[in-house]
Amino acid sequence: MKKLLSIILALVLVFSLVACGGSNEEPTPSGGDTPAPAPAPADDGPKPPSVCVVVGNASDKSFSESLARGAALCGTEIGSEYKVIEFGSDETKMLPTLEDLSEDGKWDIIAVASYSYVEYIEACAEKYPDQHYVLFDAASTAGYPNVYSADYKGNEGAYLAGALAAMVTTDTEEMEYANPEKVVGWVGGMDMTLINDFVLGFIQGAHDIDPEVKVITSYTNSFGDTAKGKELAQIMIDAGCDLVYNGAGGAGMGCLEAGKENHTYSIGTDSDQAMLFADDPEKANLILASQLKSLDINLLDVATRYMNGEDVFGHHENLGVASGVICLSDNEFTKKNVPAWMLEKINELSDKIKDGTIVVESAYGQDDAVVHEKIDAARP
Repeated sequence: MKKLLSIILALVLVFSLVACGGSNEEPTPSGGDTPAPAPAPADDGPKPPSVCVVVGNASDKSFSESLARGAALCGTEIGSEYKVIEFGSDETKMLPTLEDLSEDGKWDIIAVASYSYVEYIEACAEKYPDQHYVLFDAASTAGYPNVYSADYKGNEGAYLAGALAAMVTTDTEEMEYANPEKVVGWVGGMDMTLINDFVLGFIQGAHDIDPEVKVITSYTNSFGDTAKGKELAQIMIDAGCDLVYNGAGGAGMGCLEAGKENHTYSIGTDSDQAMLFADDPEKANLILASQLKSLDINLLDVATRYMNGEDVFGHHENLGVASGVICLSDNEFTKKNVPAWMLEKINELSDKIKDGTIVVESAYGQDDAVVHEKIDAARP
C-alpha cells in the first residue's frame, strides 16, 4: 500500500494498532457520523468522490459495520458526500438496489463487501460501464475496468490472534481467567475455504507459541445466528476453553455474550469489538483484542487514490498484515488486560510476517480433506 495509507491510519483510527458481510434507510454506523452532504471542496483542489455503501446490517458490530464506517470516514477525511443503504437479511434486494443506484448515476463509487456479490457486481459493471464499483472480500474482478476488488490474508491476522490466545491460555499467573488445560476455541460462520483460512492461521499462531495448545473448532453455518454462536461458545467453555475467538460475523456476538456470562476471554473479529461494547465494561474487559479486517480504511484509501487521479479501478489487491489493513486492535481494554510482554511479542510476530520470516499457512490451494485433517489434528 502507498505511504498515503499509513498517514491516513494515523489520522483516523480511534484506536492504535498493535500489529499491525432492504430498506433505503440511512443508518448511523457505530463510530460514524450521520450521512450528510459533504462541504464543497476548494476550487483548486481535487473533487472528492461521492460514496454509497450497500450492506445487509450496518450495525452488526462486525464485517458490515466496518464497511459502513468507511463511508463516514470518506465524509470526514476527504469531504465525500456519502450514504449507507441497508437491505436487511433479504439478499435478493442486493441486485435491484445496485441497479437502481447505478441508474441514478449520483454516486461516483458504489461499494459492497462479500464473495456472494461477485456476480451482481460483474453484471452491473457490464451494464453500467461508466459507474465505478468497489467489491471487498471477494475474488478478483480485475477484468472489469470499472471495478476495484480486494481480498484479504485473514490467515495472517488469525495467526496473530492464535499467538495471543496461546500466550493467554498458558499464562495462568498473570491472566486471571486462564486455566491449565491449554484449550482455546474458534467459532466460524461457515465451513468454507475463506473461514478455514482463518482457522489454519489461528492454529499455526497458537502452536508457534506452544505446540501443546489445543484448538476446538465449530461452525454456526450462519453469519447472523447469534443464539447459535452463543451455544457453540458455551459448549467450548464447558469443554475447558478459557478463550474463544469468533469469525462468524453477527453470530459472533453470541460468543462474546457467552464469554461475559462465564468470565472467559474472547478475541473479536473485523471490528474493534471491545470498543463497540465500551458501555458494557464487564464484556469489553474480556475481549482482549480483535482481528481487524479494516474495510473502512481500505475504502478510504481507494476513494482517496481515485480522487487524486490514480488508476485504481480495473485492479485487484490481496491485502495482509504488511498493508496495515489486517492487524490486531489495541485499545484501552487491551492495554489494561493484556500484559505488555504479550503485546511486544505480537509486534515482533507482525514484523516477521511483514518481512517474510514467518509465512502463514493458507487453506487456499489445499484440498478440503487435507485442511480438515489439520483442523481435526489440533483438537483435544
